[in-house]
Amino acid sequence: MYNRFRTANGIRAKGIVRLRGGFSERYGLSEINKIQQIDEFDDDTRIRLNNELFILLEHAFEHGTDLFDVGTRGLEKLGHFFSKDILNDAFCKDTRLDRGDYFSWRLVYNDNISTVILSATYNEVLDIVQFCCNWIERIIQRNRGTFYSSINDFFKKEYVGYRFLEEFIVPITDEMELKEIAEACNNKYDGARSHMKKAVQFLADREKKDYKNCIKESISAVESICQIITGNSKATLGDALKEISKARALHPALKEGFSKLYGYTSDQGGIRHAEGLFESNVSFDEAKYFLVSCSAFVNYLIAEYAKGSN
Repeated sequence: MYNRFRTANGIRAKGIVRLRGGFSERYGLSEINKIQQIDEFDDDTRIRLNNELFILLEHAFEHGTDLFDVGTRGLEKLGHFFSKDILNDAFCKDTRLDRGDYFSWRLVYNDNISTVILSATYNEVLDIVQFCCNWIERIIQRNRGTFYSSINDFFKKEYVGYRFLEEFIVPITDEMELKEIAEACNNKYDGARSHMKKAVQFLADREKKDYKNCIKESISAVESICQIITGNSKATLGDALKEISKARALHPALKEGFSKLYGYTSDQGGIRHAEGLFESNVSFDEAKYFLVSCSAFVNYLIAEYAKGSN
């Protein structure tokens, strides 16, 4: 039996099995990547991602009764419309068909999507994954978030330095930070919720990096919540924080900390004012810090406001 695992020249083959969490990885006997993948994805990750996305789409378009209130014929139509949309929107291909013909999502996947995942640049891979997941999630009727959570689990397992946050793929992997931002993006107050979602969108845009506006929208979300709490829609964040600290015993350190952050956004490169008149050197790390901090503060203020309203 032992000889079955030897090659023709009698030498044992190496590197055939690439099992994450397996014996070889746990005992350091195989070199499996454990470094966060940001600007490039290794071949193993690309192959696994190709399989993962295919399985998710296969479930949706052939077995998705837990996702859609449609019959088998309805699932087939969804596969056709998905194919037509991705060919038109992502690949700019002719989508005209003869009457009675329809697109096969499997063929479209193998000829187009798979090619991107296996060989395109990392940003195009993320573009196509985001398109596919968003397309399904927009029309899903039950078990919303299934695709986002599945891809996030995959990214985590494969050390991919990105996660779905709402409908955007963002370069954030800390689970607590993601939780704070997601909670802030889904708060019940329209103004703050809108600002937070815009902030996430600015952080997620890899083609047109606009971290300045990510910070602007993040701090505006805090200001919006403060205006609701004080009942003064004209109040600046600084004035609102002073009023809240008097009425609700806001800790002085919190008030002072966010007053200084607000001052920073008013002074640094015209983040909040004089749009377009100043150059801004805002980095991704600064924008991420503001997004996470403001999300946490929005959640805190809403929780405290709820206590005072009861």
